[in-house]
Amino acid sequence: MNRTFFIKKSEILFDALSRKGGSVSVIMFDIDHFKNVNDNFGHEAGDAVIMLVANTAKEYIREGDLLGRYGGEEFIVCLPNTALSTAYELADVIRVKVSESIAEVNGEKISVTCSFGVTHALIEAGDRGDSIQTLMPRADQALYAAKKNGRNCVRIIA
Repeated sequence: MNRTFFIKKSEILFDALSRKGGSVSVIMFDIDHFKNVNDNFGHEAGDAVIMLVANTAKEYIREGDLLGRYGGEEFIVCLPNTALSTAYELADVIRVKVSESIAEVNGEKISVTCSFGVTHALIEAGDRGDSIQTLMPRADQALYAAKKNGRNCVRIIA
């Protein structure tokens, strides 16, 4: 899903949560030093790395979770009815699996790492205070903290 489609689908999910109540976690992540991939191996390699990362993440999310491409090499996951600790564990599994994966393009083997930011909200029935739009900046702050702390890690802002 691209960013616009992801946000629309997430808003539907948040509407359902605000009717019944529940919780939601959001993971934002991006590929560390992605510009180096494009600069050193070309855009075809960059595309292959993006597909590798997206497909790896898809393997570990559940049906009903939403995964979207937020920007160039940045992704976002919306996890309904998921505790913060569970979202953290999922992000860390994806982080490890990506770091163990290798994209091969024109005989070149390329490995990358990702940095992850995770946030969470409890939503009371009838509460419309939180939305994907309010959680995205928090997940982005956590992602920035991961990058600031050396990359290839997961950080939380609750």
